[in-house]
Amino acid sequence: MDDVARQGGPLDGQVAILALGKLGSQEMTATSDLDLMTIYLPEDPSAVSATKGWAAETWFARFTQRLIAALSAPTHEGALYEIDMKLRPTGAKGPVAVSLAAFENYYTKDADTWEFQALTRGRVVWATSADFADLVRLKVETILRTPRRPAETALDVLAMRALMEKERPAKSFWDFKLSVGGQIDAEFAAQYLQLIHAASGGPLRAGTLAALSAMQRAGLAPAAEIEALSAAWRVQQALAQVVRMSLGMDDDPRHEPEPFQRKLARAVHTRRLDTLEKKLKDIRKRARAAFEAIVNPAPG
Repeated sequence: MDDVARQGGPLDGQVAILALGKLGSQEMTATSDLDLMTIYLPEDPSAVSATKGWAAETWFARFTQRLIAALSAPTHEGALYEIDMKLRPTGAKGPVAVSLAAFENYYTKDADTWEFQALTRGRVVWATSADFADLVRLKVETILRTPRRPAETALDVLAMRALMEKERPAKSFWDFKLSVGGQIDAEFAAQYLQLIHAASGGPLRAGTLAALSAMQRAGLAPAAEIEALSAAWRVQQALAQVVRMSLGMDDDPRHEPEPFQRKLARAVHTRRLDTLEKKLKDIRKRARAAFEAIVNPAPG
């Protein structure tokens, strides 16, 4: 913020960085990018910066651009992180920083179900003050606890999952995120359960496993389905951590040395890659069945 103040002049206000995606849920792998949203609150909405006369929208946009540049700067060992701001209101078409009022207005009037799903993973990771961080958290929770129709929400979640399978199909058997029965199924189920139960006081948790577990403890989802989804997410997260640290995007573990294959196989308590494949197919099959049982527009 000091750089922006030196260039354009100071402007009083508060700002918070909301983490979404894998950063928000604290589930990052070696290749995860950073999904971020900048939310600001000017002290005086009509004020402009002293030196260049920047309005709040411009001032906080410049701050966000500086933040992106710092986090994605090249180093001797490569770039730091890929930054993704597309989950902000209006996506790439909108300003890179959003005012608190615009944030609240968008999610009240214009957001689609998938955007509320993404917001279940929202987590304030930095703010200019603890009070503003608390205010943003309160706004996020208030939005998520808005009453929703379970059947309509289920249809929206299923439609988004079907669209992903059509437009972003799994690249291979080793795509732990996008495969049928992959991590997305568990994540969507956890997000759906939170959205339909939040209005009546259901638990909100940014992490997938924490959300699923909380739903089971609260008696809001069957234990068998929760266990199937949790096991699938947990195993594939462990596999993803090893594969993404060790191999390129197009590399096939079947072509790697046997010690590496054994390391992967240990994720499902075996020593052979072919046994891993068989077990993973079964784990995914059970996870998809659990996803379909939970995200059901006509339960019972």
